Amino acid sequence: MRERPSPMISRRDFLQVSMAASALVGASGFGNWSRLAAQQSLTQDQLLQFDTFGNVSLIHVTDIHAQLKPIYFREPSINIGVGPNRGEVPHVTGADFRKLYGIEDGSPSHYALSSGDFSALAQAYGKVGGLDRVATVVHSIRAARPDALLLDGGDTWHGSYTCYQTEGQDMVNVMNGLKPDAMTFHWEFTLGSERVQELVESLPFAALGQNIFDAEWDEPLPDLFPPYKFFERGGVKIAVIGQAFPYMPIANPRWMFPEFSFGIRDENMQSMVDEVRAQGAELVVCLSHNGFDVDKKMASIVT
Repeated sequence: MRERPSPMISRRDFLQVSMAASALVGASGFGNWSRLAAQQSLTQDQLLQFDTFGNVSLIHVTDIHAQLKPIYFREPSINIGVGPNRGEVPHVTGADFRKLYGIEDGSPSHYALSSGDFSALAQAYGKVGGLDRVATVVHSIRAARPDALLLDGGDTWHGSYTCYQTEGQDMVNVMNGLKPDAMTFHWEFTLGSERVQELVESLPFAALGQNIFDAEWDEPLPDLFPPYKFFERGGVKIAVIGQAFPYMPIANPRWMFPEFSFGIRDENMQSMVDEVRAQGAELVVCLSHNGFDVDKKMASIVT
């Protein structure tokens, strides 16, 4: 599908990047916001309005998959949950998802967050995402909350032609401009062990992974992938612990990163939590690419 070069489509494109983060405007005003969006009368300033509260703010991005420009993106119509997770969030899709969260049919959030009527809604609303739109949202939050932490959950340096051609350098450059405070990993490792190490050593921010170990000796690699990093924000001492995707050799070609071992490593996570608490951490954040079901299980095991 070809994007029509008109001011309305440009405004629609910008609108979509913040749809999945509709909490920025608050649930209480959702109905009016949805109507304004459908009428294409919502301004950028209105879109970025949100209530500031508390003294610690976390901004989380993940699974950008090297998509620098807006794209047409359809949410899955099926998401299978196993055992007790069957039918539980995030394994609720389509009309069931919209019903669960009170999302109006045909609304911007219908288009951004579920699969139904995708073809028709895509023609009405246009493309979604784009790192320039992400940057606009991030800069807006930081303008109101200068102490906000920006955390990148991984799957960032993989998934586009330009990323493949530059071995991840295009995404590294863009994310460096966005200035995250920390990141963790998944598909990044398919760039190969040497390239990942080269990129990580060049980063101006923390590349965290308490569960990234040396495969030969089964030992952590704190010099390359520190397990955690401390931040002082809003008068609070915060420890961010990284948790890379644990099933890397199963989901990805192991020959690309034979030097590294992963796994969930609950016991090591507990040790890291105990360690940062002993050093005075008042808030402990797990920056994870486990997936929601594994995160829930880990939270039930790690104190």
